[in-house]
Amino acid sequence: MEFGEGIELENAQPRALFRLAPSELKLGHKVIALDCAWEDTPFPGSFLLVETFEQKRILREQCRWVVIDLSAGSNPARPSGKQVEPLFEALPPMAERVDLLQRSRLSAETLKVGMKVYRTLLRRVTDFTLSFRESGRLDVDVAIGTTQLLARAQDLSLAALLWLTRIKDKQFYLAQHGVNTSILMSGFVRALGWGRERVETAALIGLLHDLGKARLDLDLLAKSDQLSEDELDELRTHPVLGYELLRRNPEISWEVASAIHASHERPDGQGYPRGLEGNAVPVMARITAIVDAYDAMTSVRFHGRQMTHQQALGMLWKERDRQFDQYLVEAFIKFLGWITPGTLVRLSDERLAVVIEIRSENTVRPLVRPIERSGDEFELGPELLLAPQFGDDGRSGPKIIELLPDNSSGVRMRDLTTKLFGLLDLPAERLSDEPAAGLASLQTARRRVEPADPAPDAAAAEGETRPAELPYRGLRVLVIDDSMTIRKTLRALLEREGLSVQLADSGEEGLTALGEKPFDLVFLDILLPGMSGFSVLRELRRMKLLEHMPVVMISGNPQATEQFFLERIGADDFLPKPFSQPDLTACLARLQKRQRLRPGAARTVLPDGRA
Repeated sequence: MEFGEGIELENAQPRALFRLAPSELKLGHKVIALDCAWEDTPFPGSFLLVETFEQKRILREQCRWVVIDLSAGSNPARPSGKQVEPLFEALPPMAERVDLLQRSRLSAETLKVGMKVYRTLLRRVTDFTLSFRESGRLDVDVAIGTTQLLARAQDLSLAALLWLTRIKDKQFYLAQHGVNTSILMSGFVRALGWGRERVETAALIGLLHDLGKARLDLDLLAKSDQLSEDELDELRTHPVLGYELLRRNPEISWEVASAIHASHERPDGQGYPRGLEGNAVPVMARITAIVDAYDAMTSVRFHGRQMTHQQALGMLWKERDRQFDQYLVEAFIKFLGWITPGTLVRLSDERLAVVIEIRSENTVRPLVRPIERSGDEFELGPELLLAPQFGDDGRSGPKIIELLPDNSSGVRMRDLTTKLFGLLDLPAERLSDEPAAGLASLQTARRRVEPADPAPDAAAAEGETRPAELPYRGLRVLVIDDSMTIRKTLRALLEREGLSVQLADSGEEGLTALGEKPFDLVFLDILLPGMSGFSVLRELRRMKLLEHMPVVMISGNPQATEQFFLERIGADDFLPKPFSQPDLTACLARLQKRQRLRPGAARTVLPDGRA
């Protein structure tokens, strides 16, 4: 039986097989395969029951990995650790009740937490996608920290997070899909009762599962016509591209990389890229396939019609045990329920409404807010607890007669969310700069044009210009970043602020430009090929003429930079990626307040007198 990665077991009757580094072995594990020949070890035969630490030491010296049959040893505990990959595993036991979502409540507190997490996720998946597209790099610490944040938020804000997954925009599908998949997967695994560690693993897989698409032609991803066989073959390379990146990073667990590699495999063996079947498809990959399909079917996307919640669940049910794991499909449908928070519905009295939460007694009673229209505008009415949806217990009142797709009937979920925030006295501007600059520029790159306004919902509307009296108007700015997309986006935003911009794609080129022409401000990426942003900053601070040059560092990892690097290395401010026009305006205002930006007439002068 072939398992890939050079693993082949003759006459295997697999029940619970795991590939793992010898350092992850526990006493009582039965080793049935090695990445080296058994003859090269002191162990006779073709298997080994690990009984001593000396045996582990020998295996660590001789092998990079081993395969264990967990069901055949004396230690049945599922191995954990970064270097553990399930090869053949039946579904672990699932909780009797998986209706966690129906027991979660939507409130001002949960929405506040949920929005913070949602926007953080969106920023991160955008940054990962941009970085991987341009350089093949991934900031793993930020990815892991973000999914840990999501796992903690599930305890309080599951209903709020599910509501936010209903905010869907066709042009931002790639990033939003990663965020939605992460939220849905982590919530589902938590409902299954599999523990915090696996919840975090599920969140990370969901966040990164489509990372390989960032290396594909964006015109292909945005094509609405039927794909040719060659185009389908190219599209099907994305799980392999993502896997190859992730497996090279020691901080990404083997289980995460393996699940992404197998996320398009099927129980019937008709999937890709390896044609795995049944329990040879990793459990987390089976969950990814279900959640990925559900969010895709309920989204507005470039190819494939948008379905309602019920239609998507019906398609999952139809394809159970062929395209999707039967038992996981059944559990996922129970997890989401007949209806979810944020679903747009039509009531029996013909009013539109949005579902707030589900009240379950002996039957299903959705709590909704009717949508009250006035021309093209609408408001959310007071909460209304509907009559029981199934059966007749004598209670009268409207019922739901139709579930509608997200963003249909002229009602955008983004606007609904803003209205709900207002009703709950939460600041509506939490939505104003999402999607942010990097996300918009990734999508506009496929059109091969200069980026448009990168924040379509921001306060700066199309056609608006920055006021001419800005004190820093006309100052010269140098942008040093190895991402062409980020350079172009930042130039567009800075020029809207009235600044003159020059671009450099490396630290060396940036230092050369600084020696040839005077500048008043530098935006400097931290992760640069060759000479890093930190090295460039240190060099600037050593140069007499440029030691007081204001420098703003750019990165997708604010936790690692805002305090340590700004304070100890000497940068003046920090701009997290992805960014929007309001982010940049606020950054310039901070520099101006601290008198770090010269007036337009008082520029840096080079030693030869050039200004």
